[in-house]
Amino acid sequence: MDLYERRCHLLMRAYPPRFRESRGGELLSTLLDLQEPGQTRPSLRESLDVIRSGLAARLRDRPPFWRWYLYRSFSVRLPPKYRMWARDDIQGRFYIFRRYFGPLGTIFYATGLFVVIVFDKNPPRALGITLFLGIAYLIRRVGARKIRRRELAKYDLDLGGSPIRTQPGKDRSR
Repeated sequence: MDLYERRCHLLMRAYPPRFRESRGGELLSTLLDLQEPGQTRPSLRESLDVIRSGLAARLRDRPPFWRWYLYRSFSVRLPPKYRMWARDDIQGRFYIFRRYFGPLGTIFYATGLFVVIVFDKNPPRALGITLFLGIAYLIRRVGARKIRRRELAKYDLDLGGSPIRTQPGKDRSR
């Protein structure tokens, strides 16, 4: 893989994973066809166009704010229309962090740390409590694979993100 192709792959990260899986080869071949002899990176115009289109593709399939908020804060299942968006989110790099430090989690942890640091007159104790919260987070992080598996099962997906084939006569709808 040459330098130009690596930079094209980097640009393609603006698109959601489901798009890159299905049409990433087409996009890459188009970008490679646009390469001039000796060119080491896509032009600024091409780069901005790929990024703009990728962000538009990400925003197009995103759930509305109120559904997203319920999903993120209370683990409410999204409608089938947003199933693949949920898959991309659950398989994303920082999912466990987003899940536990989401809208309500951030308020909870920030309030706890504020109370401990401001109202505790004993700094070593405050540091110990802060470390305890960090260790608790790491313990939760260890169970990330189990959490991902459970969340993907809500949407009838396996750990790899592929749809689970249901057995005839078994209704998996909820």
